[in-house]
Amino acid sequence: MKKLFLFLFATLLFAGCASTTKFEQTCLTCVSSQRLSCKKGECPESFMVGNDCYVTIIETGENIYLNDILKEEKISPRSGIQFSIAKYNGRYFLYSDSFAKMWLIIPHNKNIAKYKSVELPERNLGLAIFEINEKILKIHDQKRERFYVFDDEKDKWINNKSVKAGE
Repeated sequence: MKKLFLFLFATLLFAGCASTTKFEQTCLTCVSSQRLSCKKGECPESFMVGNDCYVTIIETGENIYLNDILKEEKISPRSGIQFSIAKYNGRYFLYSDSFAKMWLIIPHNKNIAKYKSVELPERNLGLAIFEINEKILKIHDQKRERFYVFDDEKDKWINNKSVKAGE
């Protein structure tokens, strides 16, 4: 009983650490893992509606509102910010070459998502490219010369040293 109480307490404590943002999750039958390729001119871009800055994932119809994240990145809300996005195990990884960090977005309930920052494996990734391969999330630098693997259990990039792509 004591172990159950400690587990529930730790779960509630962790859940309270993340910030929340508005998130419109309209697709109920999405695949559990997908990558949205970031080829030149094909990356999702932010746009403004009134004072709200958000990016739409066209494939699924979901909108991620960015004002809170942009505020933490000290970036003024504006149209045209390009993003790399990966949906992996029901969570979204949001990255822009304008950001100092990557953002992990976790749908919470109805139109709310929790978000938290994740340290980048290196500084100059450019507009990084996500890849989901053998149920592993990887991120490549823009030139696809290096990649890093995400540890889903620890919510961090596990290899801090670059590995030649293809190895």
